[in-house]
Amino acid sequence: MKFIDRFSVAAVVAAMALASGCGDPAGGALPNGNSSSGPVGTVRGRVVLQGDAPKPASDTIAQDQKVCGSTVSLPRIALGKDNGVQGTFVILEGVQNPTGARPAATTQSVLIDQKDCQYFPHTMIVPVNSKVEITNSDPILHNVNGRQDESKVFNYAQARQGQRETVDMAMTKPGIITLACDAGHPWMSAFIYVASHPYVALTDSNGEFVIKDVPPGTYTLKMWHEGVILKDINKRLQVYNYEDPYELTQQVTVAANTDATANFELVLRK
Repeated sequence: MKFIDRFSVAAVVAAMALASGCGDPAGGALPNGNSSSGPVGTVRGRVVLQGDAPKPASDTIAQDQKVCGSTVSLPRIALGKDNGVQGTFVILEGVQNPTGARPAATTQSVLIDQKDCQYFPHTMIVPVNSKVEITNSDPILHNVNGRQDESKVFNYAQARQGQRETVDMAMTKPGIITLACDAGHPWMSAFIYVASHPYVALTDSNGEFVIKDVPPGTYTLKMWHEGVILKDINKRLQVYNYEDPYELTQQVTVAANTDATANFELVLRK
């Protein structure tokens, strides 16, 4: 298997968190057993990178070197078998839920850990009614600044090792939340997809995804992956500026008691 640094570990942690709380270990889809009262189908596929991944950028670390090290690699993509892209969000749009129900709250909170000056997992799916637990496993100050559409959603500073905070996601709107550390560790980043419906998946270590229990119909399937290429580093503001995220869409038709296959080819910008 071909890796780029921390994503391989993060993908394993993400799979564990989703399996225990809000996901399907086979593909990261949210539980949706009660989403339809009639026959249903399945959407499955892969996200594959076309061409080779770029060499990850790196930067020197000026603060907390005893914990964080002296340099940091800045990968933004991880590849598995046959260039499958790990940790990519895949969302089915336009599904009419007959019951009108949103995904139920998870039985266990999803955990975000600040460990070795990184966030684990790097990508995760969280239903709107769930809670997120944030903890600091490092013996230094970290914080988790969650932003959505340029607006602050939450911001927790954790100065003590083992400190833990709970974030209630009930009032958060669906979509991507970006996490960043403002405590001198600007390379730290992670992404949450807040889901108001169960038809969302996260690609596994080989880029595969599965979305189950889909009512028959034709829908838009969207893929979202963070920007990969580092554009510049603002040393004064301690900000890493990356290219825009990648978003691809396609139409998919789902029939009862069958699997619909939909694959995405990710081509990086020059």
